[in-house]
Amino acid sequence: MKSKIRRNKIIIISMFILGAVGLGLISYDYVLSKINLTFETVNLQLYGNNEPQEVDEVEVKQPKQETQEPETSESQSSNTVTNNNYVGYIEIPKINLNQGLVSLNDPNNDVNKNIQTIYPSDWPNVTGGNLILASHSGTSWVSYFKNLYQLNTSDTINIYYNNTKYTYKIVNIYDVPKNGEVAIYRDTETTTLTLITCTKNSDTLQTVYIAYLESQDVIS
Repeated sequence: MKSKIRRNKIIIISMFILGAVGLGLISYDYVLSKINLTFETVNLQLYGNNEPQEVDEVEVKQPKQETQEPETSESQSSNTVTNNNYVGYIEIPKINLNQGLVSLNDPNNDVNKNIQTIYPSDWPNVTGGNLILASHSGTSWVSYFKNLYQLNTSDTINIYYNNTKYTYKIVNIYDVPKNGEVAIYRDTETTTLTLITCTKNSDTLQTVYIAYLESQDVIS
């Protein structure tokens, strides 16, 4: 009888220990997931919704607004700003946006000339990296992000880079104060695309769009 009671106690204690270990593992995974969802801070200065109409006497033409996959030839640069050396393209079918991107160290990597690639961006081929792009949202010819306010979570954005199409899905949209710094909240283990622009009808806020990589396809 005593041996049976002792055996039952051992079983109960063992179940308690296993339950505690299981709860600990679940809590660890939860805490780890919260740690991964962290933020990066970038410096960014954008004008309000009524930014200047002229910039540095750069010759420009109105960019084509097309929904088909962008060409990767250098000849397409003549459709926007002269002397651009595009290394990639952004395409947002929902708002009919198709525009070239320049590298971080390019002289034309300026929010008053192009969609600006913000330091310390990574290109889409970097696993867990973050490509950060900023543009105006006003009425000038450089207001490439003027229609971002129409986007919602689950909308898709395409980036073309190195003969590969990278498709992202928007997972979060939030506003931050326009104070020269932008906090980017994202899962640092997930390849990310971040878009930043002035908030529509506000001179004090900027809107951040966080999108995670969904798929990639080689363009033949």
